[in-house]
Amino acid sequence: MRVQGLRRGVWVGLAVLVCGLAAWAQGYTPVTVVVTGPDGAAVAGAEIRVTPGSPAGDKLIADEQGRAQLGMPAGEYKLHVTAQGFADADKALVVADKPQTLTVALEAAAPSSGGTEVTGPAPMSPGAVPLETTEGSGHGSGTTAQPAAATVLTIVGANGERGVFTPQTLREYPQQTVMIFDHHTNKKETYAGVPLVDLLGKLGVKHGKDLMGKALAQYVVATGSDGDVSVVALGEVDPEFHPGTVLVADAIDGKPLDAKTGPFRLVVSEDKRPARSVRNLVRLEVRTAE
Repeated sequence: MRVQGLRRGVWVGLAVLVCGLAAWAQGYTPVTVVVTGPDGAAVAGAEIRVTPGSPAGDKLIADEQGRAQLGMPAGEYKLHVTAQGFADADKALVVADKPQTLTVALEAAAPSSGGTEVTGPAPMSPGAVPLETTEGSGHGSGTTAQPAAATVLTIVGANGERGVFTPQTLREYPQQTVMIFDHHTNKKETYAGVPLVDLLGKLGVKHGKDLMGKALAQYVVATGSDGDVSVVALGEVDPEFHPGTVLVADAIDGKPLDAKTGPFRLVVSEDKRPARSVRNLVRLEVRTAE
């Protein structure tokens, strides 16, 4: 009797497990969100937040086609979409049992009351948190992998201000070239891009004559899409402190970086080995040493 009861319990447990797995497989519906501007053009780098979400937060970054994908249980949700140069937008989302595509059309942001001209990509508002990695998450967040997220570079300043850049918006800044010797290829390579100090300056990071005191305890953490991480001190980034150049590069020897290296790469010109030159650069964040 005890053996039969044990067997019955095992079969019941297996039945519950199978039902649970079936519910897991059927409980999430693919949703594609497309973000466009007033002219219908795709808005790359737009941030999409989903509420209600998991405790970890459901957030995505739109790729160069303005698209982001996620898996959602059936229910009613709200999308909050932000992007540089556009007014924030909210959109209702009702998820049933069929895949769907939802388009969010953004309106141009109202001009500043002060009339200040902004050159280049404007930083996103502090507190906006972009997708941290390109890896898919599981049941906790309900999001799927975002392979195209690697085409977006997020730069976070010391005060939380941030800019989200694509290869197109990076080219709006004055370009510079540096030459380094790559021990992997055993040859000199010429990289073109934008000095990191110029991009950080747009986000309120101290540089030049203002770089002194506690600001010298700051450093920049560079992260690649493969998880590779390196660090450069803020003093190394500033040409008034250091003879080298720290460059956010998007081209090599006159050609765009290939998929194995780019679209962005951090290049530190004075290093004897290019170990800190992070490939597939997706994030730069200013931090302060304690």
